[in-house]
Amino acid sequence: MGELRSRTIDDFLRKLASASATPGGGSVAALSGAIASDLGSMVCRLTLKRAPTDQLKDLLARFVNLENKFLELAEADESAFSAVMEAYGIDRSDESRASRIASALLEATRVPQRVAELGIDLLQDLCTLAPLGSKQSVSDAGVAAHLATAAVRSALLNVRINLAYMRDRAMVEEMEKAACALDDQCTSLSERAVSAVAQRIS
Repeated sequence: MGELRSRTIDDFLRKLASASATPGGGSVAALSGAIASDLGSMVCRLTLKRAPTDQLKDLLARFVNLENKFLELAEADESAFSAVMEAYGIDRSDESRASRIASALLEATRVPQRVAELGIDLLQDLCTLAPLGSKQSVSDAGVAAHLATAAVRSALLNVRINLAYMRDRAMVEEMEKAACALDDQCTSLSERAVSAVAQRIS
């Protein structure tokens, strides 16, 4: 987490736009979740200035915690992808190659799955925040909801591309089922959050 925090925006974007495979879509998905969490924190802090409540303080703590976890996963995604590339680089005559590829692919799938799960937690908290935040900053809660939705959907794309290379069919079916459930939850929570924001704005 420290390494990502220490990068400048310009440095990160230049690396993202380069021919290097990392950072890639998985890290960006997690970073979207972190930015959405920070917007949630901002709305909480602005509202707490005028109307301090324990519920808002609890929400703020949750957003801060989520941001930290998303950043950790952004870095974990880079490491997981590098491990997959390293595994595929093992000589084909090495008997451990297949098992190391399978292990690396599984970890590279679990990281974005965790990003999606955290994105659902974030959307739930944003649904709670939308009717509580100050009206002047409610649009920021809406932007956070859209970014959180992007984080979930983008992470699930990364889950599914890795599943396509996995040979353990039982594991693939289990993780695909979980991905479908997360996708459904994302749709429902995103609509709730955005609708709550729209009602406050109108």
